[in-house]
Amino acid sequence: MESYKIFVDLSADITDEITKKYHIGFMPMNYSIDDKEYLSDKFLTEEEMKRFYQDMKDGKVTKTSQITPFMYKELLKENMENKDKILYFSLSSGLSSTYNNAKLVEEELEEDNSDFKFKVVDSLGATGGIGLLAEIAAINRENGMSLEDNYKFMVELAKRGEYWFYVDDLKYLKRGGRVSASKAFIATTLNIKPIMSINDEGKLFGFGKKIGKKLAAKALVEKYFETRDEKYSTIYVCHGDDINSANYVKKLILEKDSNVNIRMTQICPVIGAHSGPGTVALCHIGKE
Repeated sequence: MESYKIFVDLSADITDEITKKYHIGFMPMNYSIDDKEYLSDKFLTEEEMKRFYQDMKDGKVTKTSQITPFMYKELLKENMENKDKILYFSLSSGLSSTYNNAKLVEEELEEDNSDFKFKVVDSLGATGGIGLLAEIAAINRENGMSLEDNYKFMVELAKRGEYWFYVDDLKYLKRGGRVSASKAFIATTLNIKPIMSINDEGKLFGFGKKIGKKLAAKALVEKYFETRDEKYSTIYVCHGDDINSANYVKKLILEKDSNVNIRMTQICPVIGAHSGPGTVALCHIGKE
C-alpha cells in the first residue's frame, strides 16, 4: 500500500476526532483582528472561538491573507527533505488565490522531477466541505487507493460538493466587497437572512432569502434533501458561534432521516472573518 499524507489548509473545518483518526495535517493560514496578525495553525479552543466572534460583534475589523508560493515552500521544507507524498485540499480557487499559488509549487516540483510529491486539489468550496473531502480521501487511502488515483477521484468529487448557508448579517460580506452596502443595510433592517451557496466555479452566489433564522435553516435543509447523494451519508453542519441554530438544522435533518451522520464544527477564523458571527452552513456531497 502506498504511503502518503493528507493535508488541508486552515480554511477547512474538520473535527479533531477525524484529524487524529486519519492523521490529517494542516497548512497554516493568517488572519488579523484590527491589524494584529495571528497564525492559524491549529484548532482554536471553544473559548478562543467565542472571543474571536465577540471581537467581530464589538466592531473589530477582521481580515485574512493568502498563502504565497514562498510560504508554501517554507511550510513544506521538512516534507521536501523527507521526500514525502502529500495530497492537499485548498480553499476554493473562486474565493482565494491560495489554490493557484499551491498549484505553482506543484508544477515547479514536477518540472524538477522532485521525489517530493505535492498534489493539489481545488476544493471548489470552504469550511466543512473541505473537511468532508479530506475525510473521504483518507478513507480511500485506508482502502489502498494510490496517491494518483485518489487525486483524480477527489478532483472529480470536489465538483459535486454542495454548500448551503445563510449569514446573520451581511455587513461582513459587504466589508469584503462581496455584496453592496445597500443590500447589507436592507437585509439587516428587515431581519432578512440571505441564503447562499457556492457554484461550480467555486464562487459565492445568492439564491434566496428568508425572514429569520428558523425559516433560513429550513431552506438549507430543503436544499440538502433535494441535492444529496445518499451514498455519502456524512455531512458537516458548521456555525459561527451559534450552536443553537446549528442544532436546529441538525434536528430538522434527523427528523427526516435518522441515518445521516452529522459532524458539527465551528467556522474557523479564516472563513468566519468574512461570513461573520451567526453564519450556519450545511456541506455535503451532491448527486452526479
